[in-house]
Amino acid sequence: MSATEPPKPPASAIRQRSGQPPQKQRPRAALPRSARLTKGAEFKRVFQRPMISSDRCFKVLAQVGGGQGPRLGMAVSRQVDRKATGRNRIKRVIRESFRQHFAAGGPPVDFVILPRRECVTICNGQLFRSLAKHWTRIVAQLPKALPEGPRNA
Repeated sequence: MSATEPPKPPASAIRQRSGQPPQKQRPRAALPRSARLTKGAEFKRVFQRPMISSDRCFKVLAQVGGGQGPRLGMAVSRQVDRKATGRNRIKRVIRESFRQHFAAGGPPVDFVILPRRECVTICNGQLFRSLAKHWTRIVAQLPKALPEGPRNA
């Protein structure tokens, strides 16, 4: 590009001039920061004395948390899948399952999900079903783990 050429307009402006409708922006479906485990100390607390639910796809660790609702942490290592695209697919499935299951809030529980190598070869539908079973198992164990209070009454 030389000094005499004007800069190119953004693609959205070109679409508007060409008669094509502008692209709609999707609403952000990201988990809010308050629904994620972000610090090493938070993960460490869950690893200390967890409730465990395990199958061939996932090992789910949970600990009653001090937050307002459920929070999610994931540890998807390169041992699960060498390719980043495979690890990202697994993380997307975990986040979406968590979001669907706890959309209306839930108990104050911190979850850490540890996927196993078998996740790579299993379709998303089976991964969703596996995670749904884990969420149900952990929540069923909660009344025993929660301190005395109105929930146990």
